[in-house]
Amino acid sequence: MISIWLTPSKKDECYLQNIINELASEHQAPVFSPHMTLLSPVDLNENELHSVFSNVSKEFEPLNVTLAGINHSPNIWKTVFVELEESLELITLQQQIASQLSSTPLYEFLPHISLIYKDLPQEKKEEIIRKLAVRNSYKMDKITAMRTGPHVEKWERLAEIN
Repeated sequence: MISIWLTPSKKDECYLQNIINELASEHQAPVFSPHMTLLSPVDLNENELHSVFSNVSKEFEPLNVTLAGINHSPNIWKTVFVELEESLELITLQQQIASQLSSTPLYEFLPHISLIYKDLPQEKKEEIIRKLAVRNSYKMDKITAMRTGPHVEKWERLAEIN
């Protein structure tokens, strides 16, 4: 399975990675790179992926995403996450990439940056949120294609636009 991510600038990546690493260590959860999923799962071969990224790279401009809140869900991929405002730039970028695909995945685009992947009781998630302090905005300057799946440690970066 391939996922298309919007990923943060070096400075914001380090900031978010520290939070992810701390939570992973504290709760024995997997470590992953900070990202905002634009589309997943995407069924592309290497040539199609190269073509999509080539087309998107011509117009891609880094953008800032803004915090809408911190939340949690029963979905392990959204255990605790930073909710992001749905800006016109984000929606346009997501639709631009989706329009390049021969078959668009059924993906509900709810912009967020996950901070931990772990099956936790609701009380524990709420406790994590109470203790968290996060920035109000992040610069996102790369689009990344990742081979993903149920085992985070096996995820693999396939391509990147910056």
